[in-house]
Amino acid sequence: MTNEELIELAKEAREKACVELSGFKVGAALLEKNGTVILGSNIEDPSGIGVTNICAERCAIVKALSEGYREFEKIAVVGGLDKLIFCAPCGACRQYLNSWCPSIKIVLLETDGEIKEYSMKELLPYSFDETF
Repeated sequence: MTNEELIELAKEAREKACVELSGFKVGAALLEKNGTVILGSNIEDPSGIGVTNICAERCAIVKALSEGYREFEKIAVVGGLDKLIFCAPCGACRQYLNSWCPSIKIVLLETDGEIKEYSMKELLPYSFDETF
């Protein structure tokens, strides 16, 4: 699957976001080694507490893990309010991705529309697993 196709699937996932509080929609498309794509969107806690919000990336990973998938190649992430902007995974998502799939490639849509691919090392140079 091409990065462009994965970005398009992430855009589709973004439309399912539940973001009544912020309006900031994020979508993720997680590519498993066998070609299966698992979609995720961010879900905000309607109570406004924020503790139980889940990002699109972690949503996709949890869905995949709960279905028995364990070999991930890439994840595409897109986000924004009304229009798409550069939207890299937050710190919690970076660590979560690194914990479950340290060799995954992260595909991001730059604000200018260019699609770029990053490694975990580029996005999380000093991860938790390197400290012990």
